[in-house]
Amino acid sequence: MVPTERSKLTGDLTYKHRRGTLVDWNLCFTADGTSSSRSFRSGTPAFMAQDLLMDEKKLPRRTLGHDMESFFAVIIWIASFDFLDEESFLKKPLAKTLLDNTKSTDDIYSARSLWFDRENRFQYFIINHFQSVYQENQFITCISGLRQILHTSDRLDGRKTGKNDPEEELFRKCMETIDGYLGETKGCDEMKEIDSQAQSSRTQRSGEC
Repeated sequence: MVPTERSKLTGDLTYKHRRGTLVDWNLCFTADGTSSSRSFRSGTPAFMAQDLLMDEKKLPRRTLGHDMESFFAVIIWIASFDFLDEESFLKKPLAKTLLDNTKSTDDIYSARSLWFDRENRFQYFIINHFQSVYQENQFITCISGLRQILHTSDRLDGRKTGKNDPEEELFRKCMETIDGYLGETKGCDEMKEIDSQAQSSRTQRSGEC
């Protein structure tokens, strides 16, 4: 967690006091996103990125795209959850699959692939089961936009582009979509500020050499 000048911290602290806070040391990754020492997957399967659910011996590099996938999964969970009628919620495809303790990560991977890969199936299995307050057109447009960015073949194609970090570009596209829904630019502004600070740091290191 890296604070910026606009971050509000407790105890009268500012971004000058806290350059960054790392949590869950036992689950941390190295700077390039690879696993530092662990040989197991961590996370709640219902909210993990698809790549991280795949049964492979080598853990994939954890990326900003994976984090955005998890955020997307949390959003649709919140939009589907019925606080007043748990029984009704448990009958929804999302809950029936993801809360079933007998389901393996492969089962969850397959179910989410079915739900997310195509817009008509996403509509049928997920959006149609959103609570009424989340059936608003702008919200649906935002969620559908995130699904298209995160869960279609375009994402895989994007990894083959000449961009330095296509997963970072994917994250940025999602932030633009979310900002568009909220009618603000805070997410994109934060990314620009991070870019500016990174460029300044690189320039400073270059000058020192």
